[in-house]
Amino acid sequence: MTVTFIGLIMAAIGLLLLIRGSLAGMLAFLMLSGMMGGSAAIILTAVGGSSIPPAQFALAFIWLRMVIPGSRFLDSLGPAFKENFWLIVFVVYGVAIAYVGPRLFAGQINVTPLRFEGGDGGLFDTSPLMPTSQNMTASVYLVGALLTAVATYVACIYRGGANALVKTAVVIAWVHSITGVLGAVGRGTPIESFFTLLRNANYTQHSQAYEGFIRINGIFPEPSSWAAFAFSWFVFLAECWYRSIEPKATGRAALLLALVMFFSTSSSAYVGLGGYALFFAVRIALFPTLASHSRIREAAIIGLAGAVLTAILLAALPAFTEAIGKMIDDMLFAKADSESGRQRLFWAMQGLEGFVVSWGLGIGPGSFRSSSLATAIIGSCGAIGVISFVAYLLAVFEPRRGSSWGAAGPIAARLGGAAATAALVSQIPSLVAAASPVPTGEFAILAGAALALRRVKQGAAQPESEGAAEVEVEDLPPVRRGWRVSE
Repeated sequence: MTVTFIGLIMAAIGLLLLIRGSLAGMLAFLMLSGMMGGSAAIILTAVGGSSIPPAQFALAFIWLRMVIPGSRFLDSLGPAFKENFWLIVFVVYGVAIAYVGPRLFAGQINVTPLRFEGGDGGLFDTSPLMPTSQNMTASVYLVGALLTAVATYVACIYRGGANALVKTAVVIAWVHSITGVLGAVGRGTPIESFFTLLRNANYTQHSQAYEGFIRINGIFPEPSSWAAFAFSWFVFLAECWYRSIEPKATGRAALLLALVMFFSTSSSAYVGLGGYALFFAVRIALFPTLASHSRIREAAIIGLAGAVLTAILLAALPAFTEAIGKMIDDMLFAKADSESGRQRLFWAMQGLEGFVVSWGLGIGPGSFRSSSLATAIIGSCGAIGVISFVAYLLAVFEPRRGSSWGAAGPIAARLGGAAATAALVSQIPSLVAAASPVPTGEFAILAGAALALRRVKQGAAQPESEGAAEVEVEDLPPVRRGWRVSE
């Protein structure tokens, strides 16, 4: 085991927060750590060089903050685990089948492993199913997703947690966008060396150029993972803006992320943006009385401004706009006929084959590489995994709640609705890009926050030091704690 320089810096910050910080500060630390998706805090040399990413490392500190003597958060863990019941089922079964599956069905199917060793680098290289270190790694990440959701739940029911959630998301949007742009424009300069130093994890670095366009990947190993992370926080911030929660700050941050994602040349970004636009339009059409009319007007103005800008670019820079159009066409519509598209389809179909071969039990997380969260869960975790994950999505989103669709109600309900919608809609890129069934850390944070904030009740606020198991609506005041809620 090797602790990297990133791990040492994070350990220093984590210890400082452990001594002097609050649980809300720990939540912010956890969220910010997710921006370093291509980094490693610890490299496990004894487990095939697998990496422990910064977010997983930060998770250890937030749990230490909750369980150390005198923290008074232990009483909140029971309700937090109870609310995340279906995620517990998904994770426990996933860990169990990750150990049993590749042993029970060893040699009965050929798969493309998550980390392929050997072969000639062909598009459809496979090897017989067998237990690997990636089964252990996937199990650890599954447990990490559960612990992240539970920790976020606890943080958000105490004073300052909800505020930290929104404020930190705004910071993430700006930093993630700026580092993405800097990494792209700084190719061939010392900036590139600095970003390469930060991307110290054992991940495959993909081509970062396309037809003359420099692709955006920031501190992530590839543009698709950068875009998937950006999309999660874009949806959350856009939903906060739609629900008039810090509308100026969240709206600007969401718009910035959308612009940078558009120029990222990532098909995951285009699929995500298109999917959210469709969701936004359908929601307004189905629930017009629940919509915020001021936000609808602003969205219409933004759309009109985008159309005018596009028309100006078409007239002034026809060659540039033609290149952009060709790029989008290649990344979306023509991708299915490309070598990459055929390879991704092959990977996705492995999940269906694994489901059939295993008689619906699954062949275990980490056993094969997929290109879709849906088929990854189907093939890895079988019927139990599918049922429990869908049940968890429904428990988080709660489609019968007005706050899932509308922009009215108490601030806690609105913020919970924003987190719930973001948790659900943020899975759109994963449906066409996820390599494994492990939910992302961003999904776990948003899901845990949604479950917590929707349990807030009216009453007197209780500070963190009192060890309250619930906060009240007054714990999210519009002025004293920095909230500016307006139409």
